[in-house]
This record gives sequence, C-alpha cells and structure tokens, in this order.
Amino acid sequence: MKKSILISIIVCIASIGSVLANDCNILVNKGKTAPIDPNKTVMDENIDWLVSWYSGTYENILPAKAFKQALINLKSYCCQKMIKKSCKPSDIQNIKQPFPESAFLFDHLIDVAMRRLDGITGLAYNLLPDPTAMERRTKITEIANSANGRQAKEIESLYTWYWTIHGKYSTENIKKQYNNTWIVSLADKYNNLCNLMKEIYEKTYTNNKTTIWYAYINWCENLVKDRVKRENGYTRILMVEKSNQLFTETTKAYTQKHFVEEKLLALWNLITKVKDVFQTIVQQAPVSKTCSK
Repeated sequence: MKKSILISIIVCIASIGSVLANDCNILVNKGKTAPIDPNKTVMDENIDWLVSWYSGTYENILPAKAFKQALINLKSYCCQKMIKKSCKPSDIQNIKQPFPESAFLFDHLIDVAMRRLDGITGLAYNLLPDPTAMERRTKITEIANSANGRQAKEIESLYTWYWTIHGKYSTENIKKQYNNTWIVSLADKYNNLCNLMKEIYEKTYTNNKTTIWYAYINWCENLVKDRVKRENGYTRILMVEKSNQLFTETTKAYTQKHFVEEKLLALWNLITKVKDVFQTIVQQAPVSKTCSK
C-alpha cells in the first residue's frame, strides 16, 4: 500500500513538472518563432550556441558531440510534441532515431551517457563510445566469440578489474581522471553518472534547476543498478559457458590422447612384440625332416 502511494506521488509530481515546466524553451528564444535562415531554425541556432558554450570541466566526461546529440534529441521530442511551430516540416518528417519521450534535457543527457557506456557505437547514435566501456566491451566480446574455452577465474579477474568501485575517490577526482583507465573503472563511471549528468544539466541554461529531482535521481540510480545487474548476469553466463567449453575441450583432448593415441600405440607395440615372438619361434624351430620312400 505504501509503495503504491509512493509511486502515485512520484507520478503526480512528474506530471505536474511536465505541465508547469519543460526544457524546450532553451531551444527557442522568446519572440522568435521563424527561421533565421533557410537552412536553420531558431532551435538549430540555439543548439549551436549551447554547444559552443559547452566546454572545459565536463567535456572529458560527455564530449561536445554527445552533448549536442542530447540537445538534438530534445529538439526531436519538442518538435513532435511541444513547439511544432518552431520547427521546419522536414525536421519533423526526418525524425527516425529513438530518443526518450521527455521534454527534459536531463533525460536526454542520461540516455546519451548510458548508451556511450555500453561501448557499442551503433547503440550510441554513432557517437564514439566511452573509452573504458569500449575497452571492456572489446575484451568481453573477444572472449565470447573465441573458439576456445576459458577458465572462469580468468574472466572473473578481468570482470572484477572493470567493476571495482573506488569509493575513496571523490567526484572531483573522478572528473579529473575520468578517461584514465588505470585509475577510474567502468563501475566508477556508472556510480557517478547520475550526479555528473545532474551537474551538467544544472550548468546548462535551463529554468528547471530543482524540478522533481528526487524522482529523477532515484529513477537514474535505478536505471544504473539495472544496467549493472544485467552485465553481472551476462558475465556469469559467459563464465559458465566458457568453463563448460574448456571442460569439453580438455575431455576430448584427453580422450584423443589416452584412448586413441596411447591405446593405439600400446596395441601397435603389442602387435610388434607378438610379431617378434613368432619370428623367434620360427627361427628357433628345427627344420622338418623330409620323408623319403
């Protein structure tokens, strides 16, 4: 019952927030609803301006191209749902990529950041994946696609290295060393993702500095926990599969060596010995006497 009430409160707060405020306004200057030039809308101009402003402290965490993609995805939603008059017809017609159904930039920042941490370019709007995530994804894919089995402890050792949370590192240290894979693990990046995206969002020119943060941060943290849980499950399955494969390979190799090679060699040696015995008997046997009439 309490859980249902809490969910209802969060949904209610989110609904109120959506009605009272949204981030589409950062893409459109007040009083300007017509395109500035034939090729761009006011939204495009504002996106370019925000991207030029975005630099420095957070660019190593979320590159400018990724920040721009979040703004483009926000524009896509706003063009469809909120402020169609500020968009060109072609903008609406050409929307094909999946993006969060949200008028809040924070959701789009989380979406882009999470996709980059998956380490797969095609899933990240063709953006360059996070370097630590790409390194991890490459190694785990090589293990999965390898024709040979592997000991579970080797996979676990590799997995543990990437998924160790360094609690002693402050958020500031994480920001400074973000792309240093020798210091900051993939788990550190996931563990700090919600707060870092919140900082980027708050430094962007939005009016929603404190809008429904409790609900949003909890949603973000649950999203991260679910992502890590699924990665844990996948790795466990991979460990079992590769261990079974290694066991099968070892058993076949032993069977080949012991029951085929060694047994055949032993049989050949036995045949050779028997042949030698017969030769000896033949050589030692007296010559048969011939009978004469």
